[in-house]
Amino acid sequence: MTISAQPAPCLSLDEATERLSLLGLPFLFFIDAAQGRASVLYHRYDGHYGLITPAG
Repeated sequence: MTISAQPAPCLSLDEATERLSLLGLPFLFFIDAAQGRASVLYHRYDGHYGLITPAG
């Protein structure tokens, strides 16, 4: 894991998926542009994507 001083990017879910795929990262922390809340998009072991969002 890397900690960055850069703020989390504000992205749509489609933009986050594209960035995760292009960068080849295991996960991407971002601000969901539609919700205004933090989310984590990650590669699942079955090749699909998973999304972690805050409750509520």
